[in-house]
Amino acid sequence: MLEQFYWNTALTSLDPEIFPNATSLEPSRFEGVGPAPYTYIPFGGGPRMCVGKEFARLEILIFLHSLIRKFNWKLLIPNEKMIYDPMPTPLEGLPISLQPHNY
Repeated sequence: MLEQFYWNTALTSLDPEIFPNATSLEPSRFEGVGPAPYTYIPFGGGPRMCVGKEFARLEILIFLHSLIRKFNWKLLIPNEKMIYDPMPTPLEGLPISLQPHNY
């Protein structure tokens, strides 16, 4: 008898036992010790990890570099208060205005 087992890695990261409020953006869940190994694996894991992981990382770095170089940044709340819980976080979310450079 042939038994099949399907595992959807995307659903692992939505398991409420591992990540309460899994659909909300909470970067702090990865601070400190973070989740147990292989509970968040968007690129797989182990020796057959997706080679696209480093490509995606490079894409993000290039995007941020372009954003920083091609736009003037202006803080909309220049003296925004910070909260520390435990990392410093802008109280209002650090709203900014981006204007293209005029070269």
